[in-house]
Amino acid sequence: MDLASSGSNSDNTADMEGEDGALFSGHVDENAALFDGTDWSSPKPTSNRKRPFSSLESWSHGQNIDQPGEDAMSSSNFCEEEEDDDDEMSLLLDSIDDQHYGLLGVTGDKRQSYDILSQFPTELLQHIFGFLPIEDLYQNVSLVCKKWKAVVADVLFIPWKKLYHRYVSKDLEAVIDVNNILKKNGIAADNRQDYILNLVRCFASVVHSRLMDFKKILDSLKCHHLYEMAERSVAARFPDLRDATGTMNAWAVVAVLILLSNDVPDIQKLIACLQRPSSPLKLTEAMEALYCLALLVYAMREEKSPITNRVHYKIFYCLYLLENGCSEFKNVSHVTSRIKPSLKLTNEQQQIINHDIKPGQVVKIMAFAGTGKTSTLIKYAERRPELRFLYVTFNKSIANYASNIFSENVTCRTFHSLAFQETGKLYQQRKKMNPGGLTAFTVNFVLPDGQAGFVRAKLVVKTLEHFFASADTEIEVDHVPIWCKNNRGERKLVSPEKQQFAVREANRIWERMKSLEESNQLAYKMTHDGYLKLWQLRGPNLSSYDVIFVDEAQDCTPSIMEVVLSQTCGKIFVGDPHQQIYTFRGAVNALCEVPHTHIFYLTQSFRFGAEIAYIGATILDVCKNVRNKTLVGGNQKGTTREPSQSKVAILCRSNACVFDQAVSVTEGESPSRIHIIGGPENFGLSKIYDIWMLLQPDSERTRQGLFIKDKFIATWIRRGGFMALKEYAVSSEDRELEGKIAIVEKYNRRIPELVKRIQTYNTRDMDSADYILGTVHKAKGMEFDTVQITDDFVKVPLPRHNLRRVGIAIDSSVEDEWNLLYVAATRAKKHLIITKSIENILTLAGEYSLKAELTSEVLKDGPVVCTLGHCRNPITDKSVLTMRRLPITYSDKSEDKGGFFCHACVQQRVGNMTQLMLSPEILETIESKLENIAMSRRVEVLLQAI
Repeated sequence: MDLASSGSNSDNTADMEGEDGALFSGHVDENAALFDGTDWSSPKPTSNRKRPFSSLESWSHGQNIDQPGEDAMSSSNFCEEEEDDDDEMSLLLDSIDDQHYGLLGVTGDKRQSYDILSQFPTELLQHIFGFLPIEDLYQNVSLVCKKWKAVVADVLFIPWKKLYHRYVSKDLEAVIDVNNILKKNGIAADNRQDYILNLVRCFASVVHSRLMDFKKILDSLKCHHLYEMAERSVAARFPDLRDATGTMNAWAVVAVLILLSNDVPDIQKLIACLQRPSSPLKLTEAMEALYCLALLVYAMREEKSPITNRVHYKIFYCLYLLENGCSEFKNVSHVTSRIKPSLKLTNEQQQIINHDIKPGQVVKIMAFAGTGKTSTLIKYAERRPELRFLYVTFNKSIANYASNIFSENVTCRTFHSLAFQETGKLYQQRKKMNPGGLTAFTVNFVLPDGQAGFVRAKLVVKTLEHFFASADTEIEVDHVPIWCKNNRGERKLVSPEKQQFAVREANRIWERMKSLEESNQLAYKMTHDGYLKLWQLRGPNLSSYDVIFVDEAQDCTPSIMEVVLSQTCGKIFVGDPHQQIYTFRGAVNALCEVPHTHIFYLTQSFRFGAEIAYIGATILDVCKNVRNKTLVGGNQKGTTREPSQSKVAILCRSNACVFDQAVSVTEGESPSRIHIIGGPENFGLSKIYDIWMLLQPDSERTRQGLFIKDKFIATWIRRGGFMALKEYAVSSEDRELEGKIAIVEKYNRRIPELVKRIQTYNTRDMDSADYILGTVHKAKGMEFDTVQITDDFVKVPLPRHNLRRVGIAIDSSVEDEWNLLYVAATRAKKHLIITKSIENILTLAGEYSLKAELTSEVLKDGPVVCTLGHCRNPITDKSVLTMRRLPITYSDKSEDKGGFFCHACVQQRVGNMTQLMLSPEILETIESKLENIAMSRRVEVLLQAI
């Protein structure tokens, strides 16, 4: 079968000839996303603002941005399609002689400027090029000379690797070709009976490009610890897969070994075995075999065949590390590096650093967690000492840190500091600043008589917040929320009358805020977001800089984007779309919504190894349908299934959970030292104590001499007390206040003692603490050796096989919630302690943490029964292999000690993987028993309401 599609697309720099050329066309100088298709996030309306970027349309018309092509190869929302083909240019390039083509061409005479390179035999070039990432082959190697271009374009050169990338990119012809392979070989989704056996047979029959000595390959594999299991499985389940001499098909053994492997080191050891002196395989041939199996299992998942995503992930991870090894960056500038001079850069980082940005260009860098975006920007600026850079972010501490590590040609600021310098300081000088921001409480005082109320006040506040975040010049109905909560916390549609009221009052308050006249009303004083909006409306000029770095770009508001995009210099936006956790503040995912001229990706994290990377990648895969760009780590070890004795960072979804954890770890005879991220005051410990005092009767406060320090809390003494404050929190949708009230109600009389205890055992020095406590919002941008995730995040209540029984579907619309979970998981460097819910997410990708063992070894000391209490089937001695569930300790300290599963229970969970262990006839004799589904009462109520 022809593995490459026959495309005719051309390129305006080089015509990628050959049958695989359809995929690899595009403007290579602009580094367009040739293999895009990643649904990094699905942009959804974060508010009802109609114009997120008011000048974007006119801006884009004047720039050379990537425009959507007719043959968009992906489902991505980033509009990273190829530019229109330029057939005439391609024909012209094809007519040029070799000595005039590419980087090594010469002009004016016939002498070759690359005599040594031209003498390299094609076979050697293919061997060398086979190690390179596919992007390098088509964007760089193909442009050196026509000989190299021909080597890359040869349809017999790495066909599986090419087909893999074309399929992942959703190239139509590649998808058709691969689907035909699945159907022809009986591994499509509609063949539920024998798809695992057929997968092995397919791989064994199509992977090899030349005749191999199977005996030598098998001899090289015998040092692998999984070889005996794989060999016995193939002997029992594939007796016909032998060559003319009766030797077992080595590729079948390789396939089964990979399917039975537990982690990335197992695959790496397989590659090492295949490279032993006794092996007849070249490394590039081994890589081709891995690409073939990776393609098949990836396509099976895409076609809904029940196979764990871990198989593809392990193979992809190893191939990625083989092709994208780091190289030492040679500092060519005279600017002294403020970070380690021996910094190792990945191939992805080098591509970014090598790009010379021009005025007006918009570059996006899509960076997964811990992938070295800051070090990349540092080296980018160091490489160009003649340029002036502005690095802007939202967090003051990050900006201060950046100023210490960037070279001297980079100015590091926050957006608010830039705005304050031009607009904000005028209000500070007039003592007309409201640093606390607008609240329903303060706005309520300035609403017209008879039209006040916290619900209406909150509507006005939200309208102003949406306007401040937008790029619009005037407040309109589109800035008013569509829904709001009433006094009882019920969600109601906002009526047209209330919309007009909100617009009218928001305009009035905004006019009073802009005025420099003094006012005693907090609602009329300028806020931080207010002067930032004023700065945007006045059209700031940042022309003194050649390039602007925008860090954490996923948290940009349209207002900020308007400022940056209006500048004539080059712009580089850097961030992780999956770390967008501030949409409630009006942030939009600029990395998704802003057109670009160039796009780059950083997918290899330096923070963690394969096990932790797999958790993060699977959260994105299952919960956000992100598959075409995969988070990987390095070779460092990491654990996710066992507790750690080292210092633990406990990351929570809510402040209420942080308080619970602080109470838990500081009680007992040996209280632990804790560090609350941001400090106790920033966390609001004193406000919790003040709310508790408000709960006490007036007589009790007088008797004990209790004095409420917080002015806002104190005002409620005369406004109805604790219950009135609680009603206000609900009406104004103040979740932070609601959380503190919930803490007071839960602990009640213990609050004074607990607050004092937490303050006593909290230390400012993070290094001296036993536990580090905080919310994910506070921990964003940080990293810790050990992370324990609490159970107050969005939940998946059951594993996959039980979810199907009750008909629960995962809600992908709560994108911020999945992002929070992803951020929490990717803070860990060495140890990640997960919840039962996160393990359930892994099962949605087919991963049940089952490890194969030889049945003869399992039963050597006598009969063994299924470890599941509802089952207790005996393990049959007629099977070759038996699965054992790995033990795990969850973040709530509960344990699953694991144990052996009967083959019927394995079948329920991982489908036809049992076909590698025993025959279907024997499996049918084993009774399949369903477990009782245990869910919390809250989940049951939600299901009944569906």
